[in-house]
Amino acid sequence: MNKKSSRLPKICFLILLLTLPACAYRPKIIAEKITLQEIASMKEPVRLLDGEKLSYGIAWIGIPSGRMNLEIKGIEKINGRNFYHIVCEAGPNDFFSLFFKSKYILETYVDTESGLPLKSLRKKMPKGEVEEDINFDRNNKIAEINNGKTIKKIELTQNSHDLLSFLYYFRMHGVEPEKKYDFDIVYGERSWPVEMTTEGVGRIKLRGSECVQVLSVKLSSALILEIMGNKEMEAYVSIDSKRIPIFFTVKTKMGQADTMLIKKEICDR
Repeated sequence: MNKKSSRLPKICFLILLLTLPACAYRPKIIAEKITLQEIASMKEPVRLLDGEKLSYGIAWIGIPSGRMNLEIKGIEKINGRNFYHIVCEAGPNDFFSLFFKSKYILETYVDTESGLPLKSLRKKMPKGEVEEDINFDRNNKIAEINNGKTIKKIELTQNSHDLLSFLYYFRMHGVEPEKKYDFDIVYGERSWPVEMTTEGVGRIKLRGSECVQVLSVKLSSALILEIMGNKEMEAYVSIDSKRIPIFFTVKTKMGQADTMLIKKEICDR
């Protein structure tokens, strides 16, 4: 047997090893008929819980490749107002970290009443390089953006957010089914319009035996095209008072990317 053919079983085993767990990140979504009264909780304002941790698995073309963690680190008082300190960490899983060392951290401070961000920080690890530092001046309707080299000011709209804060804004204030929402995300020294449409209802099976009712949401923006290579992204949010994002999926130029909730810790410190 030559050297090339002897490698074949090892390669096949590696592909099998990587692909078998992928079903955890590509759930079957079952459509359901449900009345608007049954999802009334989606419209009710809620308080986020300090200490909440959400862990996600990321798969690319069905192969588990990364992880993402969302955590509410605490509530901080800034200039007499209370803000949720929220941190997102994303990077490769244990296997892919052998080849890709970089990890990204995104922090935001969200007003506990309005749900709007005060400031946001995006950095690349392990060097800790700051890629974008944003301060939202609501009084003057200006966002000051520092990329470590230059400082730029852009105009804010009433619904301006950072990459992370919009997610918690809609969790706090709720959404209605079959409705369109428009907002803006400040990223890369400019403001990007985003259109979000709430659609049908279904069920998603999580790890173990838990089955969750979800509301389907579609996001459309040139920003998604800029980052992911496709203008549209689908998301599924739990139909309850917590409104937890369960599953995200987008078709990129290099294949489908899926992000699935694999663990949640809901507490109130």
